[in-house]
Amino acid sequence: MSVRFRELKEKDIPKVISMFSNLSKERAEVSFVEIASMEEIRDWIRNPDTFVYVAADGDLISAVLRAKRGKGNKQHSCNLTVAVDYSFRGNSIAKELTDYALESLKEKGIKIIRAYIYSNNKSSINTILSCGFTFAGNVHMHHYDEKTGTYIDDLIFHKLL
Repeated sequence: MSVRFRELKEKDIPKVISMFSNLSKERAEVSFVEIASMEEIRDWIRNPDTFVYVAADGDLISAVLRAKRGKGNKQHSCNLTVAVDYSFRGNSIAKELTDYALESLKEKGIKIIRAYIYSNNKSSINTILSCGFTFAGNVHMHHYDEKTGTYIDDLIFHKLL
């Protein structure tokens, strides 16, 4: 596997939609599962306040990272969302893609990155901590998980660039 990290290109959009569809079928708890429109992803590419990076092996997209810049007096910050296709998990792709994106975002003048991760998503928590993020707080009892019969917190992490 020869994974390269780069910005999302328009030609990648169908592959990204397919990956998001797979995440939805898997019932992954990531905001990308709500994305079904090619036009919505095209808008990401056109929006100067949205930065999208992918892990690609040739034409195959194995991971997507989106950073959305704040507006007005919050332009120094971005909120981060990352997802890795099921068949590529466990290969440190999320960490490497995040590290790549953080360097690029720093060059674009971003000062702080935030990530919100559900408390039951241990692998994402481990990944974000391995990228140097700091736990900053939580939204207590964010939602109820009927499958486990427990409440899930939304954990807040940040990293100064």
